[in-house]
Amino acid sequence: MVTVIATVQIASDVQSALPFDRLEPVHLATAGTIGVYYFDYGTDARMNSDDLGDFYVVQIPLSGTARITSGAEEFDSTMSVASILQPGRSATMQWHEGQSQLIIRLARRSLEEHLQEILGSPLGEPLRFEPQMELGRPAIRGWRESVELLEHEVANHAAITADSAAMEEFDTIVLSQFLSAQPNNYSARLRSLAQSLT
Repeated sequence: MVTVIATVQIASDVQSALPFDRLEPVHLATAGTIGVYYFDYGTDARMNSDDLGDFYVVQIPLSGTARITSGAEEFDSTMSVASILQPGRSATMQWHEGQSQLIIRLARRSLEEHLQEILGSPLGEPLRFEPQMELGRPAIRGWRESVELLEHEVANHAAITADSAAMEEFDTIVLSQFLSAQPNNYSARLRSLAQSLT
């Protein structure tokens, strides 16, 4: 069950943050470099996303299904398979009636800067993730639990949300887990680094 923090209209200054019609309401929670949203069209809807801005957007179906086309890949997004939209990569989403989604927005700059810190060197190419996220994988379940904990803290106005250092640490945990859990073009280097440290 997703806790609704507030209902807002997507303003012009964040129009590229989410792949939605700007006139549609969304439920929003933000903390640090991470945004957590709940969205439900209530009917069939088709969306094209040519420019997400500097964000990665993880779409996790809570009910129903969607057909996702991302680059050359096309797949069904269900309650067991989420989708990842990426900066600079066009995508088409066909949401079916009855679908609701938990959406996680991750700032590109924060993810790439954190990855550089882990690797200890500049990135040779933009960070790219596999567009399908298998929600049943243990590492992904752990990441999602961290996101839900963050959402819970924000929803309940916990003291941690007023502590910038604590929130920065929370961000770091969520970003680290995401980089480790979801296959990407730096996964091999991350695994090699992890093995060298054990």
